[in-house]
Amino acid sequence: MILELYMKNCALVEELRLNIDEKLNILTGETGSGKSIIIDALGLCLGEKYDRSFLRKGTDKGLVEAVFYSKNNHLNKVLEENDLELDEDDLLVITRVIYSDGKSVARVNGRTVKMSVLKQIASTLIDVHGQHQTQALFNKETHLQFLDLFGEIELTDFKREYKIIYDKYSEVKRSLNILTENKDDMQIQREIDLLKFQINEIESANLSKDEYEDLLKQRDVYRNSEKIYSNLNLSYQHLYDGSVNAVDLIGSTVRELGAIAQYDKSLSDYNDDIERIMYELQDISREIRNYKENINFEPYELEQVEFRVDEINNLRRKYGETIQDIFEYYNKIKSRLDEILNRDERVEELKLEVFKLEKALSIKADNLTQTRKKVASKLEEVLLIELKSLNMKNVVFKVNFEKSTFTQNGQDDVEFMISFNLGEDIKPIYKVASGGEMSRFMLAFKTILADIDQIDTLVFDEIDTGISGIAAQIVGEKLSNIGKKKQILCITHLPQIAANADTHYCIEKSTSNERTFTTIRKLDHSQKRDEIARLIAGSNITEKTMEHATEIIELAKRSL
Repeated sequence: MILELYMKNCALVEELRLNIDEKLNILTGETGSGKSIIIDALGLCLGEKYDRSFLRKGTDKGLVEAVFYSKNNHLNKVLEENDLELDEDDLLVITRVIYSDGKSVARVNGRTVKMSVLKQIASTLIDVHGQHQTQALFNKETHLQFLDLFGEIELTDFKREYKIIYDKYSEVKRSLNILTENKDDMQIQREIDLLKFQINEIESANLSKDEYEDLLKQRDVYRNSEKIYSNLNLSYQHLYDGSVNAVDLIGSTVRELGAIAQYDKSLSDYNDDIERIMYELQDISREIRNYKENINFEPYELEQVEFRVDEINNLRRKYGETIQDIFEYYNKIKSRLDEILNRDERVEELKLEVFKLEKALSIKADNLTQTRKKVASKLEEVLLIELKSLNMKNVVFKVNFEKSTFTQNGQDDVEFMISFNLGEDIKPIYKVASGGEMSRFMLAFKTILADIDQIDTLVFDEIDTGISGIAAQIVGEKLSNIGKKKQILCITHLPQIAANADTHYCIEKSTSNERTFTTIRKLDHSQKRDEIARLIAGSNITEKTMEHATEIIELAKRSL
């Protein structure tokens, strides 16, 4: 559940801290007071896109922070996958810092995270119902998602078994499409000719793994051979062959120390060490002399090396940066050539494999469909009960199934069909539902799903669209019942719904020093009655209005 929402420099809010209680939390306020700011702020914490117009005018930086308490297993799994964790009190703090340049930064318990990760986390914590979600029910493509969510436990194994075969089926189909792509014989022959040319070019080069690096080293030696010879000759002179050289000088030192080595062990050690160095220098001098004498550079050898380097560079430009890349490309085009040359045979093999997989897939799809139909029957039954409890007594609801081609979700084309009025034919939901009917229909869905998912907090915005009177009273009672199992945050303008609040907040707008401010205050019982009266009569509050407000609140208490 969400424990606290903090905002700074957001729209009309300079700074605001809202502590949110359990059960049903109602937010009311006059039109334009800033009720939507709360939903927008929550949206930012849930990973929604940031619009710079949400930042308070005249500021460069804003902040939204939400503190959640949760023991949700789904949440723990998502956190673990992203190397995150709850704090020691099972708290999760989501922070979104917003800037005037349109950029924003998201943090979870102090760790910066990507928006995709934030959305994953948020989807396990809170479910926001707004007008866009009601509109989602008008989209036939979402109906299968709703059905599968309702029947998640029954469907999981069947969906997994189907998906395993579907993935194999899709892979084979892709391979078949590559072989049977729309190319005529001339195009195929051109590809064969190109592949043969490339294969021949690489094979003719007779490359070896480390050849290129060795050639570059050899080229450097040939290009600098004169300098190498000259420097080696000078080095040999200084070390051994010059009129004054290091070996002779060190030899003299050995003789001098040898004459006195008998008098002290340290002197003897010096003599031994220097004598060893002299012999090592003699060995090195001989090696330098041999290297120098074996230098036999011919100009044509550099030309051969340069030619070979150019030849390999030409292949590198065409087929890969390294020799290994060229080998990998060679294997790839050789496989492709084999595929084309043996295409007819391979196509038949793949077609047979597709046929076998389609048979297996069809069985898994049928199993999934049959289970879905059982889930659909259960959904129809449970949803009708909920809809009737929302004063929609003449509703007829059916889940219609049509067979489609294989998709990753099976072969089911699902659509919700409904009739809200007695004697009317059932039709697709988008053709018959009014705003008020859709609000109650979605609330019925939420009531059912509240018993299934592990999400602790539900947010309702515009749940009262198109309803009034008895329908509004029933919706309020239904929200109160859901509030016994979940934390609910609901924005409303209807007194019948607000009267059911376990905790009531009032959102108010004020002006000071030519600036507008939005604030929120928690109402006590007396203040709640005053706010209910305002919702009933606006600014024309009379004694009768206050009595009516008291009556609505008492009626809401009795219905619990």
